[in-house]
Amino acid sequence: MTKIKKDVAVIMGSESDYTTMVHTVNMLKALEVSHDIFIISAHRTPERLFDFAKSAQEGGFKVIIAGAGGAAHLPGMVASLTCLPVIGVPVHSKQLNGLDSLLSIAQMPKGVPVATMSIGENGAYNAAITAVSILSISNSEIADTKTINRIAAGEVIERPASVVKELVENAIDAGSLEIEIKIESGGRNLIIVTDDGNGVEKNDLELAFMRHATSKLSDSELIEIKHLGFRGEALPSIAAVSRIKLSSKASGASEAWSISYEGGEKMGELTPYSLSQGTHIEVRDLFFATPNRLKFLKTERAETQSIVDIVNNLAMINYHIGFTLTSGNKKLLKYAKQTSLFHRLCEVEEEFQGNSLEVNEEEDGIKLTGHICKPTVNRGKSTQIYTFVNGRPIKDNLLIGAVRYAYHDFIPSDRYPFAALHLEIPYDQVDVNVHPNKSEVRFQNKKLIYEIVTRGLIKALSRRIGTFPASDQKTTNTIEGFLKGSLSDSFDKPDVQNEFYERRPSPFENQLIKEFASPNEKAKGLSEQSKSFDYTGIQKSPSQAEIMVLEKKVLEQVDLIESHPLGFARCQVYNTYIIAEVRDKLIIVDQHAAHERLVYECLKQKSSIKRQKLLLPETVEIKNQAGMEMIEIYKDKLFEMGFDIEIKSENKVIVKEIPAILGTIDVKEMLINIVGRLTEIEDTLPVEDKVNKILATIACHGSIRAGRKMRLEEMNELLRQMEKTPYSGQCNHGRPTYIEMKLSDIEKLFERR
Repeated sequence: MTKIKKDVAVIMGSESDYTTMVHTVNMLKALEVSHDIFIISAHRTPERLFDFAKSAQEGGFKVIIAGAGGAAHLPGMVASLTCLPVIGVPVHSKQLNGLDSLLSIAQMPKGVPVATMSIGENGAYNAAITAVSILSISNSEIADTKTINRIAAGEVIERPASVVKELVENAIDAGSLEIEIKIESGGRNLIIVTDDGNGVEKNDLELAFMRHATSKLSDSELIEIKHLGFRGEALPSIAAVSRIKLSSKASGASEAWSISYEGGEKMGELTPYSLSQGTHIEVRDLFFATPNRLKFLKTERAETQSIVDIVNNLAMINYHIGFTLTSGNKKLLKYAKQTSLFHRLCEVEEEFQGNSLEVNEEEDGIKLTGHICKPTVNRGKSTQIYTFVNGRPIKDNLLIGAVRYAYHDFIPSDRYPFAALHLEIPYDQVDVNVHPNKSEVRFQNKKLIYEIVTRGLIKALSRRIGTFPASDQKTTNTIEGFLKGSLSDSFDKPDVQNEFYERRPSPFENQLIKEFASPNEKAKGLSEQSKSFDYTGIQKSPSQAEIMVLEKKVLEQVDLIESHPLGFARCQVYNTYIIAEVRDKLIIVDQHAAHERLVYECLKQKSSIKRQKLLLPETVEIKNQAGMEMIEIYKDKLFEMGFDIEIKSENKVIVKEIPAILGTIDVKEMLINIVGRLTEIEDTLPVEDKVNKILATIACHGSIRAGRKMRLEEMNELLRQMEKTPYSGQCNHGRPTYIEMKLSDIEKLFERR
């Protein structure tokens, strides 16, 4: 029996490489390209490799795809033994995560060519497409339109959400004001997108399914791409892997028309359709023409959530459009047309309501706008960071990194803030053609973009953060978080009391009244036993001068309360929380969190750190070599932070001075904690980031502890320092240092309002 010859040989060094190379195999299957798979090692089975390479062309193979990791000699060895084109796929490695594989394959000597792909899954996927492109030169069947469309579908249509994205972007480009999306089974069985946009002319309906038939772009616009999607670019790709029906009525047309395709083949002719305006597209049985792709779809719930995420992203930046998303009979999203980004933000992510800070920054023609949330509003994933470039939803690590850096002093490293940011960049300074789905971009000046984003967010964080209203459940979780700058400058004047509300004097005012009140007034508060006391001789009314002195002193003290945004301390509860009073609210301060921020900000001002000499220098034993190495490396930096440390021996150091702000601390424990933190910090972090992490450790361990009893004057001094210190509304871990309870909220709890 004659063996059937295959077009492509897929080889790899070990079975473990198949987790990467399976993406090559699956793509070849989807494109119906014949292939064989071999496990051949350049190091373990060199004789087998030699025999395979020498006989590959004779065996009928036309292209070889070789996947290898680590030393990755396989592609190069094969290329040196055959004239067939060899495509190399670098496989991820444990040591260098595939970088060693990439360099080994790419750095081939002159005369031994290997077409090298990117590392991992994407490289394996592209290797199959590259092989098909090579085969199409001499194979007319592979070169036909259906196969090319399926290749493009693999690039653009990865899952049902990809179809929704392309069709909704087309609807946005068509000038729609209402877009309705319906799905079934996570988009596998059915996707319907209906819009009220400009529609497609009858004569253009069939043209829309021809690849590269777009008429939107002139040559000059190829660089300045302003459209989200191209009706006529995505449609052939979708049609190649599904059953699709496009119905549309162009503006000014007398009737609507419809056309259908299955697996890339046109089904019948144009037919009339009932549609008042716009376009109606039905996509059924996605990937029926490439069933292998169905195996890689996730659960219905996961695919549905992916579609929700896509629609949310597009709805957010296109706030002037109404969006509806329905799955089966369940309405998932319903957004009315809005007049501003902020109103749409509050629809999509309710956390922006009451927690939002506006972002505005501009430099060299690049404009950043948007909104971010207070640091206390955060999550464990980056899904709530929305970034847009020139109206296009983008997921870019540079932008996410810039957002996280701006928040790095306020939230833990494993948490992510809420943000919705829009960058307007001159079109010649950004490339959106990095990937066919246009969800990635390449910036001409990455450094400038990074600086604009971080600067814009830091400025926003340095302004006052708004407050939460009291909840309907009669809780009082109103939080007033203030960041950079003097708090006294940030506070607004309290609202005037309701004219029907009888204001009761505060305890502080009561004390003043007791001190200066007339004997008659004092007598009113005495017990029954006290009433027999003889007041003869002191019953005369105070003079007018005495009354004026009394009023002046009382008013001075009341003004003093109101002149301090955080008021005056009244008491300490649980030896942890300070209760302070302002005219129309109570302030509850977490003494440890508040002092931790004060210490941290003080330590960051290295030039102004005051040191205190220890009466008896502390000798500290460092029990591991790595710790001693850290002290040697960071000794000068620690001195800048206020620590004077002398290395005494191989495992001992002497601490002579510490920052004065730390007061009385366990020096030994503090230094051991600093050394421990230094050994944990990643080597790849910039020096400044490492220093800030050390400072955060010092601040945490050198702050007033929960459980410590404080005197009233200490509490008030803490409040005054908070009012003067940048970012005092947040501790170093992102938690609030204080909350406020408005008097009106308290009155609601007691049903007085």
